[in-house]
Amino acid sequence: MKRFCLLLVLILSLAGCTNPDTPTAFEYKGSKVGDHNAVIGIAGSLPLHECYQSVELQTKKRPYGLTVRYEDPGMERAEQERLAIRNAAAYFTLIPNAEIVRFAFPNRTYAFSRPEMEAWFETDFANIRHEKELQQLMNQKLEKLESTDSYFRRV
Repeated sequence: MKRFCLLLVLILSLAGCTNPDTPTAFEYKGSKVGDHNAVIGIAGSLPLHECYQSVELQTKKRPYGLTVRYEDPGMERAEQERLAIRNAAAYFTLIPNAEIVRFAFPNRTYAFSRPEMEAWFETDFANIRHEKELQQLMNQKLEKLESTDSYFRRV
């Protein structure tokens, strides 16, 4: 009986440690650049979240934007650039008034503007309603991309 009780307590303890409702970035859809908590929540749920350090918001005058600072993710440059493109598209989809998104790494900074990304993706991010729709769009575009250089040369 003691073993059963101990096992039951252990199972209940472990069950309490898991969170089946892990937040996704799309919970913040419709947020504004000035909503610091939303911007941090998005940063914490996108790729590279494990390297996230801080965020700076530009809200006083247009163009409204944000800079997300990261530690060195320890990955190849091409993969880092692909993730930066994905994250920028997510920010533009989730934060309608974001006009510029920057990702600052120790040795490199990537800057994205909404008009350039919408032209490159051939879509209006405001029309994307679901996470799956954004993922499909990014996968289609990035699979065709032989090198991220072609994106960065274009913009």
